[in-house]
Amino acid sequence: MRSKSFAEQVKWLNPKIQGWRNYYYTNYSQKRLAKLDWYILQRLTRWYAKKRQRRRWMGSLSEVRYIAVQYGLETLL
Repeated sequence: MRSKSFAEQVKWLNPKIQGWRNYYYTNYSQKRLAKLDWYILQRLTRWYAKKRQRRRWMGSLSEVRYIAVQYGLETLL
């Protein structure tokens, strides 16, 4: 998956995220869905840092959040 662009990653992830949200969302599941949102963002950040050959992936977190909003990455909440 490292050869794919960020836009392709988001395009691949969005239907899956929407399906999870439709299936698992209840009033009581918001904490768990927030954790899953964080996990998706964390994995995207690690992928992005590895693609850009950066050693410290947490430094890319704000950049990935900004790019994710630009490309329209959906969230579970």
